[in-house]
Amino acid sequence: MGEEAQIYQHLLAMNQPEAHAIVDQFLKEKSLVELYDKVLIPALSLAEQDRHKGASDTSREEFLFLSINEMITEFSEYQLAHDLSQAENAAADSGPEERLSARILCLPANDRADEVTAAMLAQLLEQAGHAALSLPIAHASPAELLALIERRQVDVICISALPPYAFPPARTMCKLIRERFPKLKLVIGVWGFSGDSEKTKARFERTQPDRLLTSLAQAVEQIQELIRPTAS
Repeated sequence: MGEEAQIYQHLLAMNQPEAHAIVDQFLKEKSLVELYDKVLIPALSLAEQDRHKGASDTSREEFLFLSINEMITEFSEYQLAHDLSQAENAAADSGPEERLSARILCLPANDRADEVTAAMLAQLLEQAGHAALSLPIAHASPAELLALIERRQVDVICISALPPYAFPPARTMCKLIRERFPKLKLVIGVWGFSGDSEKTKARFERTQPDRLLTSLAQAVEQIQELIRPTAS
C-alpha cells in the first residue's frame, strides 16, 4: 500500500497521529511539493473517487479535509525554516521587486478538495517569492468574484480542479473569467490528470486557458514562465 492510501485510510479512521508520522517520514527525504503531488493530492483523489461513488461518510470526509488543511498550515512554518537560506539566495539573485511584482489568485473550481489544492498551490507560490492568495470554496457569487479580480488587479488566475469531477466546473469558471478578462493570464490545474493536456485544453474551445497543468511542481514552474517569459 502506497503512502497516499495509508494516509487516506488513517484519516478515514480519524487516526491523525499515524497520518502525521507517514508525512514526517516522507519529508525527511523529499520536498514539500513532492509530498503534495505524490502523497496528499493522490490521497484527496481517493477521497473524491469514494465521494462520487457515494461510498464515503460525511463526518470522516470532513475530518480528512480539516486534517490536511492543518498540515498545510504547519508546513508553511516548517518549510519557511527549512528553506530560509535558499529563499534568501534566490531573492538576492533575482531581486525581490521582480519576484514580488505579480499577483496570483488561486481559485477552487468546485468543492473542498479543489479548495485544499488551491491552498497548496498558493503556499508553494508564496514560498517561491510571489504574492499569491487562495480563496475558500464559499468565495462569492460569480459577480462578486469578477469584481474581486478587477479590484485586486490580478496578474494570473489559477483554477484548481481535482478529478474525477474536474472539467465541467473548471470550464464554467474559465469561460466566466475569460469573457470578462480576455487578456488575463489564466491557468487550470487538473491535479494528477494523466491524459493528453493539449487535447484536453481544446475541450475549452474559445475560452482556452493559457496552460493546462497536471502537477503543482509544473504549475509553479510554468506560472513563473508566464510571469517572466524572458526568464532562462
